[in-house]
Amino acid sequence: MIAQEQKLLARVLDLFAQKFDRKAVLRGGMVLRVLGSPRLTNDLDYVFVPYKSKKDIVGEILACLHAIDGAKLDYSLNSKCLRVVLTVEQTSIQIEAKVAMDVKTTTTSTRLFSAQFNLPPRIIHVLDVDVALANKLAAWNERRLIRDIYDIWFLLQMDAKPDEATLKARLAKPAYSSLIRKKERFHGRTCSEFYDFLRTHVNTLTNERISHELSDYLSPDETAGLALLFKAALAKL
Repeated sequence: MIAQEQKLLARVLDLFAQKFDRKAVLRGGMVLRVLGSPRLTNDLDYVFVPYKSKKDIVGEILACLHAIDGAKLDYSLNSKCLRVVLTVEQTSIQIEAKVAMDVKTTTTSTRLFSAQFNLPPRIIHVLDVDVALANKLAAWNERRLIRDIYDIWFLLQMDAKPDEATLKARLAKPAYSSLIRKKERFHGRTCSEFYDFLRTHVNTLTNERISHELSDYLSPDETAGLALLFKAALAKL
């Protein structure tokens, strides 16, 4: 099932690259997969530019996905994004699309990921890695998932540096998960204070807990020794 999910993700990634080109900017975990991360994901996150309203992209995205043979679509539009669940032959993935008038981007090739599924490489637009790192840091603050810490660590290995304007904006108006109690929230004001807050949390993590929480995303070989690697990388923030 995992292999089929990854294949379907690759098909949609390829299809969007052809159909939308620079209008579709890839963001989230799939960017890291494209860049060589082994961490599994079952969704595709995009920001479409330049658009003012999410309603402006619904028709184009649904029409594009309907072009896949046997595609079944279930979609919803909320205040944050367009969310589409695509099912093909009992395999389902999720596509989320937001809109913006402008975002900071870079280009990369899909070859490391697409070659696994005999698909041609495509040049795609992805969220700038410094902005992506800032968003990952903020995402960890809001939901406290170890997979976010893994992604932060991966981006730091690429010499990414947090875009502090993005991070400050996210920290100023966090959208906390209901699972994060008030006393567990970050109450500081600066990025430096937040980095200390994150490091204090990471210093409590054990390899056993990391391996357990990442077992659906990474093999045991990939999680071995991550507690020390996390601490070493975050010490550089």
